[in-house]
Amino acid sequence: MTGRVRQAIDCRPRRIVDHGQRRVVPRGLPGWAPRRLRQLLLPSAVCLLPSLSACAYYNGVYNAKSELTAGERLARQGREADAGSRYAAAAAKAETVLVRHPRTRWRPQALSIAARASAFSGDCASANPRLVEALALPALAPMERDRLLVAKGVCEVREARPASALAILEPLSVNGQPPVRPAAALWAARAAIALGDAERARRVLGALDAGAAHWELAQASLGAHQYAAAESLLALRAARGDVRPELTPILRTLWLAGRRDAVERLVAQYQAAATRANDKRSLHMLAADLQIEAGLDALARGHLLAARRLAVDSVADAEAVARLTLLSLAPLSRLEDVSAAVRRGSVQGRASLIQRRLDDNLLLAELLAGRADPSGASAYLAAEVARDSLRAPRLAYQLFRRIDQTLQGAVMAPRGLFAAAILEPDSAATLHARLRERYPRSPWALALDGGSPGDHPAWEASEATLRVAWKDVALQFADSLTRLRTPVQSGANKRTVRPVRKPAAKSPAQGAIP
Repeated sequence: MTGRVRQAIDCRPRRIVDHGQRRVVPRGLPGWAPRRLRQLLLPSAVCLLPSLSACAYYNGVYNAKSELTAGERLARQGREADAGSRYAAAAAKAETVLVRHPRTRWRPQALSIAARASAFSGDCASANPRLVEALALPALAPMERDRLLVAKGVCEVREARPASALAILEPLSVNGQPPVRPAAALWAARAAIALGDAERARRVLGALDAGAAHWELAQASLGAHQYAAAESLLALRAARGDVRPELTPILRTLWLAGRRDAVERLVAQYQAAATRANDKRSLHMLAADLQIEAGLDALARGHLLAARRLAVDSVADAEAVARLTLLSLAPLSRLEDVSAAVRRGSVQGRASLIQRRLDDNLLLAELLAGRADPSGASAYLAAEVARDSLRAPRLAYQLFRRIDQTLQGAVMAPRGLFAAAILEPDSAATLHARLRERYPRSPWALALDGGSPGDHPAWEASEATLRVAWKDVALQFADSLTRLRTPVQSGANKRTVRPVRKPAAKSPAQGAIP
């Protein structure tokens, strides 16, 4: 056979130059061949068309099989979303071969690939007829039959027929060919979860490291309020250091369900496993936030210190520092001490949003507490900022008490006593007695006896006084923030900042309450 004829059966394309432009032509009939040579080769090329067709068909099957293998590898790694696109590509390539070459010896293989890939990609409408056709093929190898049956079970699960899926998949998870058992067990467990049989799902999975199924089963157990089962499944993932986005909402759900010890155990298990340092830090921060919300400051402090040891950059460290600063304010009863603690934290925690909020709220509390306000409304608002934003209840207690101590008979004095009693239950009896003695007809004295403060005329007077005080300080607060956050420019471009003008005091509603 001549070199030109050998080229005719080569399936690879050839790039040639035609009048200065590049184009691609088949090697079988090159465009630059002399007319007589093309006439001689034309009959040979016609005879070789079946070979060319077989070559193209083989390439299609090969590419489809490669995509299917890649999808299976991604699925074993737990990356099912990524695997889906590879399965879809495999199905499309196999379908192209089946349509263009319906009668060749490669059809059974293409049929099997199309059926399995469509099923695992979620296209069961295309997979079902291919599965029926593939399973009816004569002399089907045991391995291929088991793979097709798993694909059929997958479609049964996807199409909400879990009982039928279990009947197919559960036997395969035990007696099927070894390579198909993991996938059969995974989808059998999903079918059991769909039936609400968590125990059967765990039994089917056995010792299989079925990460995706474990997460799904844990979420299903939470939905059924089977918290111990969910914790045991998460413990399997914790032992392998497997952290996924689902973990955070699951831990929050366990915490809100009162399973706080379970959350602590799981965080400790992840800490002891080969978990990435950044994931460990995130779990400690999550646990700390949950405990701060619950008022468990001592436990939260332990998690924050652990998070600082795992921090890999200053930004991550700043988040822990800011929370530690927040916790340090709880026992402080003087505004000067709170101010010093917040400013110390600003040195390391400035990059944190929590630290910025602490700085802003401290400034607001200082502005309110420093105002000369005979109604006591500014001091009351400062106490609320200390209680709700700075989480400094002892400071808030002192500010609430100070209204009655320094401004006896002020509009906000009885309300301050009422709020202080809530913060210090041990002093509540004394404060209530003083409230009844000095302000017996105030809305808050009535509230002690079961009345409704909102029905009393003095209630609206106190609300109006608070609105006036807040309006007076709001402009000053905004102006102070602007000055603090405006960068100082040097030379000719230096910006002149106008001094803060303290607004003239308005006449709030005031006077002694009888």
